[in-house]
Amino acid sequence: MLEQYPYGWWSCSYTVSPVDDPPSLVAFRNILKEIKGHETGWPVWLSLDTTPAMTPHVLGDVIECWLLDTEDADFWRADPKGQMFLLRRFQEDTGEIKGIEPGQVFDLTLPIWRTGECLLHASRLAARLGAQHAEFAMAWHGLEGRELRTVASRGRRTPLFPGHICHEDEVRTTVETEAAAISDTLPELVKSLTAPLFARFDFFEVQDEFYAAEISEMRTGL
Repeated sequence: MLEQYPYGWWSCSYTVSPVDDPPSLVAFRNILKEIKGHETGWPVWLSLDTTPAMTPHVLGDVIECWLLDTEDADFWRADPKGQMFLLRRFQEDTGEIKGIEPGQVFDLTLPIWRTGECLLHASRLAARLGAQHAEFAMAWHGLEGRELRTVASRGRRTPLFPGHICHEDEVRTTVETEAAAISDTLPELVKSLTAPLFARFDFFEVQDEFYAAEISEMRTGL
């Protein structure tokens, strides 16, 4: 599977609990469609029914989907018991951002948006499943040698001078929270998950105001 991501990938896994009455797989697939986000474009845990290859399918007791023929090449798995996993190619490596060579750049804004979108997805799913608690894990792989840049935001909110390079290949972070608190504490939760990531780029620190502004823009639906 990972050979589909030669330059790198990011992933999110989360669990909402307790789920005392898990829905059937049919009902759960409908729930996933209903809670799809509408923030910055390509939603997390997206379901496409355009071709058989990109249609979710049942694998044992879970739903699995592989959007290999898309630029992001999403792979995801969803368990009605409240366990979710998503794997995606870095947008910086897809060729859709003009002037960016695959494997060379890591954007400052995109991890904030994507992490925020995943947290909001968990919030919506928890509400539908009657879960109160959420455990979150993020991972970014293929970072070594990349330079931190402001591509998506074009540097409009924070100065970022050249030379912030990552010297390790993978960063993983975790956070736990009450599901009902996700929406109101989203900037703080996103910071908890991404600040250790940005620090790997030669100690770069993102200010609270930048998190708040980017999360606010993300939530408006770009």
